[in-house]
Amino acid sequence: MPYDTISVTPLSPCIGAEIGDIDLTRPLSNREVQEVHDALLEYQVIFFRDQPIDLDAHRDFARHFGELHVHVGGDGTASQIIDGHPEVRRQHFDENSKRVSGEVWHTDQSCAAIPPMASILHQRIVPPKGGGDTLFASMYAAYEELSPRLQKFLEGLTATHDGALAFDKGATTKYPTAIHPVIARHPETGRKLIYVNRGFTDHINELPHEESAAILEFLYNHCAQPHWQVRFRWTKDSIAFWDNRCTQHLAIWDYWPNVRSGYRIQVKGTAPPLAA
Repeated sequence: MPYDTISVTPLSPCIGAEIGDIDLTRPLSNREVQEVHDALLEYQVIFFRDQPIDLDAHRDFARHFGELHVHVGGDGTASQIIDGHPEVRRQHFDENSKRVSGEVWHTDQSCAAIPPMASILHQRIVPPKGGGDTLFASMYAAYEELSPRLQKFLEGLTATHDGALAFDKGATTKYPTAIHPVIARHPETGRKLIYVNRGFTDHINELPHEESAAILEFLYNHCAQPHWQVRFRWTKDSIAFWDNRCTQHLAIWDYWPNVRSGYRIQVKGTAPPLAA
């Protein structure tokens, strides 16, 4: 589709585009907001460079696309929690970190009854010699590459997503669980997609344990194939904005003991994932 107020550079055949000719440190016009929204739907994850936004500008940008989502389940670590701002998560990792968030393929907060619609991550500090890239995968393309017979078999199945599989074990002992369709339909594009992920999905409800485990392992490996991925190399003040309804992502921790630090804000979902 044509874009009048922003430039859009696709980064792979299936997913990802870099957005230019826009300044997120200032108020955006309605047309700019609409074109960013359209680019997100078209490319599933979009990237911005050289955007030195503060938290107020970060929140203002996210609010153009919906209410802000508050993280569900798990206390998180002290370094992640921002006092007075429950919708903001600090993503800071350094020589003292024992692990980093998102080291397995996952869809953000799929254990929530209504998962966040999108996530917006701004990196303020990046490793000096590179590293810390994030991989994104298109669940549209992953679904479309399944055989028609397997597509038909998976449609109508549901899976349980459990926050206890992923979250830091803090003082909270209650972790959210939710049941979502294995094959979902995007509420805006209408396209079908795979909606299970290694980070949160526990089992397929309609199958015996052994069958569920085997099919999920196949789907996890299938979704992680490089054919429908894009790899984003972070630079200072770069931003990734991904559609949580149709993507998975993986954070690469190859920069220890260097620092990677930024802030993530999520846009609230409006409904549970739709069955295909």
